[in-house]
Amino acid sequence: WCRAHPSRMDALRVAIAAPEGTPYSGGLFIFDVRFPPTYPSGPPSVQLLTTGRGTVRFNPNLYECGKVCLSLLGTWEGRAGETWNERTSTLLQVLVSIQALIFVPDPYYNEPGYEQQMGTPAGDAKSDQYRANVKQNTVKWAMLDALKNPDPSFKDVAEKHF
Repeated sequence: WCRAHPSRMDALRVAIAAPEGTPYSGGLFIFDVRFPPTYPSGPPSVQLLTTGRGTVRFNPNLYECGKVCLSLLGTWEGRAGETWNERTSTLLQVLVSIQALIFVPDPYYNEPGYEQQMGTPAGDAKSDQYRANVKQNTVKWAMLDALKNPDPSFKDVAEKHF
């Protein structure tokens, strides 16, 4: 869901419902999107607002401060084809990338280098622990807090979603 900023033409607020089969499942995550003067030549900036009041890092690509790391946004190194292309990249591509590349079943392995632990007993244990922590924080901040203190832009969405 997207909502226009009430007083800024260069900003949107977005709510993303996390996919099923992930520790984020059921959660409603709120983001601010800003379009710089260079848009669409350059990417928008995206900030996560669902951060547990600055205490929760939901994913190696989502910081407590709200920073969203994606090569498409220019906030992470990317190979050719993964970075912003002024001719083909879109806001929809950014939002789908967040949902598909960040809200994943095993977020532990989004940390660079950790994929080498995949399938090992130590890696599986760390991934299970990370996933449990993400699920707990999803329930606390992206579900319960989203119901008790819904973002005014998405109060109607939160009521229907939950």
